[in-house]
Amino acid sequence: MLSANEKARITRLMSPEKRARLGHSLSRRRELLSSLLGAPATDIVIAHNQAGRPFLPDFPDVSVSFSDSGAANALALVRSRHVGVDVETIRPIGWHAMLPMLSSEDEAREVRNAVEGAGGLAAFFCCWAAKEAILKAAGTGLKGGAPRLRLPQAFISGQQDRFSLEHDGLSLRVERFQIGDLVLSRATSV
Repeated sequence: MLSANEKARITRLMSPEKRARLGHSLSRRRELLSSLLGAPATDIVIAHNQAGRPFLPDFPDVSVSFSDSGAANALALVRSRHVGVDVETIRPIGWHAMLPMLSSEDEAREVRNAVEGAGGLAAFFCCWAAKEAILKAAGTGLKGGAPRLRLPQAFISGQQDRFSLEHDGLSLRVERFQIGDLVLSRATSV
């Protein structure tokens, strides 16, 4: 069911466990796309533009975004709009060192306060997932400059799960979902 590129991607991984997990994730992705698009999984071509953004050449009006974290796999699919999705597993991580890649100095202070307060590590991962989803919708991924994005303080502190913003000429609606130790953010152009 997997393409030659997907099989090559799997074989490049050193860990048998990671190879198995990626193979399952990519197969499940194809099954979901098949169900949603009404096309055989083996016939669905998943390509990437120069910036790495996935697209479906045989479905030019469909925007697609993928994400995985551990055993979690996310897929977002919309017609005639832009979409980005990111899923993150809340886990111990050196988040302090990652803040300069994620946030401006002022925003980093708010994230630190949220993590050290009631939000715990979920606050960091909620910000990370939201920014990655926004930048995927814009077509750049994290290379697009996460610190340029300013998330609402109410979102960072966990008091708000949805907001709208303008980024790189796109009007985006951003949503956050949390189930147990998983955080998912989706950004959709409006």
